[in-house]
Amino acid sequence: MSLALDLSDAPPDRREGGLADLMTMIAARAAEAEIDPGGLGPEITAMARAGLLSACLPRPTGGSGLAQDADQAEALFDALRRLGRANLSAARLFEGHVNAIRLVGLYGGAAIQTQVYDAVRSGALLGVWGADGARPLTYVRAGGRWILHGEKLFASGLGQVRYAVATVREKGAGPGPAELVLVDVSDPARQEPEQWTASGMRATASGRFRFDGLEVGAEHRLGSPGDYQREPHFEGGVWRYCAAHLGGAEALVDLWRGALSSRGRLDEPLQLTRLGRAAALCRAMSACIHAAAVRVETCDPDDQHAVPLAVADVLLARQFTEEACVEVLVLAEKSLGTMAHGIGSPIERVRRDLSLFIRQAAPDAKLIRAVQSLDARWSDAW
Repeated sequence: MSLALDLSDAPPDRREGGLADLMTMIAARAAEAEIDPGGLGPEITAMARAGLLSACLPRPTGGSGLAQDADQAEALFDALRRLGRANLSAARLFEGHVNAIRLVGLYGGAAIQTQVYDAVRSGALLGVWGADGARPLTYVRAGGRWILHGEKLFASGLGQVRYAVATVREKGAGPGPAELVLVDVSDPARQEPEQWTASGMRATASGRFRFDGLEVGAEHRLGSPGDYQREPHFEGGVWRYCAAHLGGAEALVDLWRGALSSRGRLDEPLQLTRLGRAAALCRAMSACIHAAAVRVETCDPDDQHAVPLAVADVLLARQFTEEACVEVLVLAEKSLGTMAHGIGSPIERVRRDLSLFIRQAAPDAKLIRAVQSLDARWSDAW
């Protein structure tokens, strides 16, 4: 089912321009978004007006179930892939929004769900922040309230995200599974986007957020300790990043081909060989990620045999996606030479965004876990 069909019941102002025009707008602003003080603000507003943010909500609340429903896996794959082609930073923020709505739907109480869903229908963007800084995020109980202390690093979407689902532990409780808490993170005084110094994904404004002294009601707790890592919703969701990575790789191939064409070099056998190899890798990534996405989203969460294999499928797809993207980057750089590194060019921006975005946390551990999940019948599952 296409996303365009999913949005067909939205009000006219939310259908404005359609998905294709939305992607065109996001792609056209990709360079500007890196230096605009408002960052991806116009993109988030456009996503809200097009109905993309609210499409993630459950169907009974007016959404299309894009973030949770198994029959929407293909539509979500398509949206993330197309966003990745338009601007990887925008894809990153949208993926966080999808993840947050999924977690609120899985583990949030009715009051919190109503609060969040109302905000999303009004244009709010959500995020998921898991990386602790030097002072890990903790809480102390004060009656029916939680008082938060600490910070999050790599908090994507500073200045754009209204509510963040953050991992937290009770102060003094020692090591153990993290809990989840929903926090209003719109206070600019607590945001430090200047802490984001990476060369790639600049428009995500993934800086530091200071929680010290923030109070939330105990009802803002989502689920129980350890729920965040429950499968198939944790590692099983990695396919969403991969779909965005695929879009970025496709964008690079498109730009690369255009550069060769403009220089009259599309008839050179070596150049065509490199370009053909990159195109084949994109095709293979698409098939691999799509299959893994459908499998993990349609598996029975209570099936103790199916879930580990579905998650392993996703993690193997993640491994292949990273390796394929690295090869596409190498081929493009070899083909284009210094043109691939020209500061300010679309090729240079996509190249550095993709090379950073594919570097997800603990890749070796994910691969080991995938292989350990396989049993003697693993090949029969594909």
